[in-house]
Amino acid sequence: MKDEDRPVLLLTCSGISHTGQLTTLAGRFIRSMYPALLSRHLVLTGLTRSLEEELDGDERLVVVDGCDQCCARKRVLLAGKVMDGHLVATAEGIAKRGMEEPRFDEIQKLSHVIMRIVKNDGHISHRVPPGQDHE
Repeated sequence: MKDEDRPVLLLTCSGISHTGQLTTLAGRFIRSMYPALLSRHLVLTGLTRSLEEELDGDERLVVVDGCDQCCARKRVLLAGKVMDGHLVATAEGIAKRGMEEPRFDEIQKLSHVIMRIVKNDGHISHRVPPGQDHE
């Protein structure tokens, strides 16, 4: 199976702040509008099994963090897994606004960036080996 044919697992940080909640909503938006695009969407803060167990398959892994703390990326690297793509919402021009509700235009903007990465035609897509930090 070619790498681009592997199913895609989207992992979002889903923290309690504006940008964390935005990652969750963008993932849900993609799953509802384009259900065939992702095999699964995992919410880091809502896992029922360990992250290591969840990432045990042969899916391509796209990780979305809300801010530069990169909680989801750190957890993935700690688990020794390889990310096929990673992005940070604030690096895409989304401003952190504390505990405000994410706006629909922000959900759409982040969703489009995620879809570019998932479809392998976005400039952000890259493989991140375990233990390697790109900050």
